[in-house]
Amino acid sequence: MISNPFRFDSNFTNEERNALRIILIGLPASILAASVYLALGLQLGNWQLYAWSADIWLLALALLVSLFLLRRRRLASAIWLILIALQITFIAAVALIQGIGLLIGISILALTAVIAGQTLPARQVTQAVIWGTVSGIAAMMVEIFPPAFRLPPPAIIRFFLPGILLTVILLFGHVTARQFRNYTLRTKLIVVFAALVLGTVGLGAALTSNTLRATLVRIISGQLSTLANSKALEVGQTLGHERDLLQTLALNPLVIQTASSSSAQKPLSEEEIVRRDQQWRSANAARNYADPLVSDILNAPLSQELRQFQEKFPQHIEIILTNRQGVNIAITNSTSDYYQADETWWRTAYEQGGYIGQPEYDESINAIGVIMAIRIQPPGYTEPIGVLRTTLDISIFTNTLTSGLFGQTGHTDIYLPNGQEISLRLKEDGAYETILKPVASLNINELLESTEPYHETFHDEIPILASHARVTDVVQLNGKSTLITDLNWHAVSIQNQTEALQPIQIQTRNITLFAILIALAATAAATGFAQVLAAPITQLKQVAEKIAKGDTNIRANIESGDETGALAVAFNYMTSQLRDLIAGLEQRVSERTLDLKNAVLVSEKRAHDLQSISEISRLIASEQRLDVLLPLVTRLISERFDFYHVGIFFVDETRRFAILQAANSEGGKKMLARGHRLEIGTGLVGTVIQTGQPRIALDVGADAVFFNNPDLPNTHSEMALPLNYRGDTIGVLDVQSDKPGAFTENDAQTLSILADQVAIAIENARLFGQMRQAREEAESLYAQIQSREWSAFIRQAERIGYQQTATGGQRLTKPVMSEEIRKALKQGRVVVVNSGDALSQPAIAVPVKLRGQTIGVLNIKAPLPNHRWNQDEINLAQAVSDRLALALDNARLLLESQRRAAKEAKIGEVSAKIGASINMRNVLQTAVEELGRALPGSEVIIQFGDSDGESIA
Repeated sequence: MISNPFRFDSNFTNEERNALRIILIGLPASILAASVYLALGLQLGNWQLYAWSADIWLLALALLVSLFLLRRRRLASAIWLILIALQITFIAAVALIQGIGLLIGISILALTAVIAGQTLPARQVTQAVIWGTVSGIAAMMVEIFPPAFRLPPPAIIRFFLPGILLTVILLFGHVTARQFRNYTLRTKLIVVFAALVLGTVGLGAALTSNTLRATLVRIISGQLSTLANSKALEVGQTLGHERDLLQTLALNPLVIQTASSSSAQKPLSEEEIVRRDQQWRSANAARNYADPLVSDILNAPLSQELRQFQEKFPQHIEIILTNRQGVNIAITNSTSDYYQADETWWRTAYEQGGYIGQPEYDESINAIGVIMAIRIQPPGYTEPIGVLRTTLDISIFTNTLTSGLFGQTGHTDIYLPNGQEISLRLKEDGAYETILKPVASLNINELLESTEPYHETFHDEIPILASHARVTDVVQLNGKSTLITDLNWHAVSIQNQTEALQPIQIQTRNITLFAILIALAATAAATGFAQVLAAPITQLKQVAEKIAKGDTNIRANIESGDETGALAVAFNYMTSQLRDLIAGLEQRVSERTLDLKNAVLVSEKRAHDLQSISEISRLIASEQRLDVLLPLVTRLISERFDFYHVGIFFVDETRRFAILQAANSEGGKKMLARGHRLEIGTGLVGTVIQTGQPRIALDVGADAVFFNNPDLPNTHSEMALPLNYRGDTIGVLDVQSDKPGAFTENDAQTLSILADQVAIAIENARLFGQMRQAREEAESLYAQIQSREWSAFIRQAERIGYQQTATGGQRLTKPVMSEEIRKALKQGRVVVVNSGDALSQPAIAVPVKLRGQTIGVLNIKAPLPNHRWNQDEINLAQAVSDRLALALDNARLLLESQRRAAKEAKIGEVSAKIGASINMRNVLQTAVEELGRALPGSEVIIQFGDSDGESIA
């Protein structure tokens, strides 16, 4: 069963951890990218985006499969699957989307190097980089020789392209810089040489391409600007020409006569105008052109004159003449309304003299047109006599826009301020027609706000070059804008960048091919150059490896006189020195080995001694009796360290002699029996007590000592260790061995630790003995005081006991005595009487003992003569007796405290009364009286005496 694949395994190698990090970063990134391009495809409806999204989904699937391969510890298979899927995905992207080949090529190479360098062995890294280079070149070649079905890059791709390229380059640079010191010399030379050549070639190619592009864009933008200005002027001329035709028509005598005659008639009332307008609307809706109101105006002489004008100028698709009240007086065809004065065009023309509107759909003529109207006010008339209006078909701009077509994608449109545009549409018969439609995806505001002669932007997600010019009248009146200028129309000339910059693309393709060839040549040259430079150093490396394996007879070949040749000479000299060094090294190694063995033996002995010291310290630490401790110490030290004799000396109170206190050997026990002692300052033991430092005596060496103790005839080595406690030497630990030279300074240092532990144990035992003796003395003294106090208390006590039966309780008036009570008082222990004969009653006599002193007896009798006491009952009686003893003692102490308090209170009271008197006679009298009251029935006399003992009354 596989554990959670998104967690690091504790035994993963660094390469496997790096691979897992790459997968955990790439998997969500690929899913996000696939989702974005799927959504973009749904929005734009391009199959290329769907295909690219599916391609990235396959990459995500490959990453997921690689994750499970990695969890099964198949690192190489997982990484190669990722690399192959990545290269296929990126090359497919270049085949589907325009303008990303260079980025994809660089990204393939960089990402392949990064992923492989972090996860694969060195040999496989080289193979991966080769495949990455081939794939990168393939992506660039697809960009140079693209298939016809490629899609221009969407805006989101164009927006993120620089950031993606910069991120990939920085990532590659970061990883390369981190791993650079781990590369071989050959690889470092190749990387540096190739980076310099490729960087120089790439920078030169980029500068050349940018220069050519800037020059070509400047030329094309000038052409676009000229074309836009020309078309804007043509549109203005077209509108001006139609305006002039309408003004000429307004000067027609019949028009003036008809308008003047209608205006001279009696004005219609508002009710009449409303009635006629409703009648007109009803007839128009019913197509009843025979209605008298409609028929009279439609068949009027001026209406026929207007239709003749319309036949001559068909772009005027509807002409209307109104009087000064705004009602129809002549029309070319039936209109939707009779009353026109409520329309914007009528009011503007009547008040301001003219009106030109934006193109819009007209219901009455079922066509898109531009409304143009002028006020009729012939010379000599003080007031307008009517308004003449025409609707111009937007086809009047067809010739202008058709002449604005150029190349395969170049065209000119008229952009209106209401977010619409007048453009051409190709009909099935191959002719163009003029249409009005919303602006597709061109940010017209951004374009119009630009002060440059051209603007690079996007139209229908396609990069374009655009230039604009405002439509104006041919002649500006007194420098003021006219109706045509106020329309705020703009002629915009557009051409796809792909077509406009085709020479740049050809040049870029040639430069890219040239760069690829130079890159391949540079890589080959760098490889060869690196091989030539690194070969001598590689040879020296191989020689060093053989020397490291033990072959010191090998020599490096000297192939040149440069630094590598000098290095080879130095290397050979070093090898010769090393050979000589190794020759004499074996003897030094054997000597060091012997020293090491001795050191190991010493260390093992010291460790064994320390362990023995630890065990001895643990055993003696729990012993608190000095008479048991000292023999135990000598015995343990002798057994654990295999010493012939171990003795312990104490310093006497006069600090003149060291007295033997314990010994383990037979001779030592004899010396102990006769009270062996040594004077301080003489001999080994006396010197150690005087100096406080350990001493060693041997019968071998330059300072040999002759041992002549008859009680210890086998002694050949002796060591005395001071027993120091808090800076004072309280004794000596004397150890003797029957082996010559048995002790060293290391032994003295080690056993000094044991001597300190023995000194502490001895002092602890002494202190414990003193404390025990003091406690026994205190307990004895307290028992005497307690016995005396209780004896006095019992003599003064009014009650001698208390008796409780089933029927009630009463105070004893005289002592109760029985055999078991006598035994309990005499023996101080519990006496149990079970049923045995008819004369005895089962009873328990429990002595009431207070700190070992029996102060009473608790006598318990059974209710039945055949009762046998169990242990629980006996224990209960004993526990009650113990509690009773404490309670009685507490009661005695409380009573005693109360008596003393009363006595002190009485003394205080008498003293207060005596102190209140200041006359001696009063003082004496008060003292006698108060003492008499305090001691009723007593005779109190106070008298003074002189120095001779005579009393004075």
